[in-house]
Amino acid sequence: MARIFFVGIVMATVACTALAQARKPLPPGVVGVLHIDAGTDYVFLDRPTTVGGACKGWKAVSIQAPGPAGSGMTRIMCWKELNGQLLTATEAKVSSEVVPMDLIR
Repeated sequence: MARIFFVGIVMATVACTALAQARKPLPPGVVGVLHIDAGTDYVFLDRPTTVGGACKGWKAVSIQAPGPAGSGMTRIMCWKELNGQLLTATEAKVSSEVVPMDLIR
């Protein structure tokens, strides 16, 4: 029984270490990144969006290939945090999907 407990602790430590190594520090001005697929990242920027409509007063999202933050399209969608939840929108409407902010951090 003690052996199983020890193996469990070792496995948890290895998993946490791998996660910490996978999460590199974010560059200044970037709140988080959501990897959509091998060629697309949604980079959540800490700056006002230039998209109007439902995005007015929200922050910018850069939709881009993995690489330097802010190098992609920024006039498509926006984001904001509300009570620890991530809200996204386009100029036309706010998305009904709400996810925890931890998803991008």
